[in-house]
Amino acid sequence: MSIEKLFSKRRQIRAAWDQKKIPTKKQVHNLLDRTLQISPSKQNLFPFKIHAYGPDNVEERETVGKICTLYQTGSVNHWDDAKTNGTIITNEGEFNINDLVIDDEGNDYRIAPWVLVFESRLCEPNNFVKEYSDLHNDYSRFSQTDPERFRDMCNTKLSCIEVGMYLQTLAGLCLENDIGISYIRSFPEWRWAGKRSEYNKDGNKHGNDWSTLPDITEQPLMVAQLGYVANRLDTFRSNSTNDGRGHWENKPDIDTIVQFKD
Repeated sequence: MSIEKLFSKRRQIRAAWDQKKIPTKKQVHNLLDRTLQISPSKQNLFPFKIHAYGPDNVEERETVGKICTLYQTGSVNHWDDAKTNGTIITNEGEFNINDLVIDDEGNDYRIAPWVLVFESRLCEPNNFVKEYSDLHNDYSRFSQTDPERFRDMCNTKLSCIEVGMYLQTLAGLCLENDIGISYIRSFPEWRWAGKRSEYNKDGNKHGNDWSTLPDITEQPLMVAQLGYVANRLDTFRSNSTNDGRGHWENKPDIDTIVQFKD
């Protein structure tokens, strides 16, 4: 399959994670390791850490879902469950929310089998960083390895870009193995206040704060979900290809995005 066809398969899954067919820890570790080997990173330092919560981490996965709930309705893992009658109307018909996301055995299809939380990380200098620093007698160039600077905005921007590139590579490997992947950035922000040597931490009006997940000690950057996609209706899945179906995410024209200089 061409890379174009492969990535055209990806959808943002919101309420159709298979709770019976689940990627094993060995599978997920293999995907993450293979991604590390081929994903680009400045000086190959990868200035982020990944917390991988799987089937045995039920509490942590549910906690992350509650953290990614900045709005009363329509949030990750809580799609419209605050509506008074639980009914939603789409181009595909009228449904009760519980009919979409809960089965007779109590499986909640909004909860992904694997949840990945990315946070900032202080990097150890690798061979290149050591050689370069010694050669030029300059040990201040690589902010990723500097305890005083790795949390600053400049390095945070770099870390976010690299997380995005890592996830795009991971997505390709997941899609090759028929594993779905979704991305989440809807959570309370942390911003480094350098003069006070602490983070400014946003609260959450409707969900939990990151304080409810003690594993996270540095700035959260991204959340991703992995798992096999269930063979059931997910009326909230992303739709960027069919203007005749509900929730169409129409894309801008290429000329809006790209401008060639004469």
